[in-house]
Amino acid sequence: MTTNNFPNFDLHGQVALVTGAARGIGHACALALAHAGADIALGLRDLHTGNELAAGIESMGRRVLKLQMDLTRIDEVRSAVAEAIQHFGRIDILVNNTGLGPSNLA
Repeated sequence: MTTNNFPNFDLHGQVALVTGAARGIGHACALALAHAGADIALGLRDLHTGNELAAGIESMGRRVLKLQMDLTRIDEVRSAVAEAIQHFGRIDILVNNTGLGPSNLA
């Protein structure tokens, strides 16, 4: 038996862009938004890391787009957002999940 804890949480017809979607919180957010009915644009630093997630979202009957998006490169971000808008027509929800920090702490 499936329990729906949020019966009125319906995102059908909405489009979400989730950054840092390859793993962790971003991955979980993308799945939760798709489960609620949203189509998903996956912001990924490496496109290959999103293959399994994209397949899972598609299996829910949702549209999905994988986007090359390194948030340290503003030109890449602008290009990815433009591609998402061209593909879906708009972005309704933005999950800014990507964490940034120093690459060498030692």
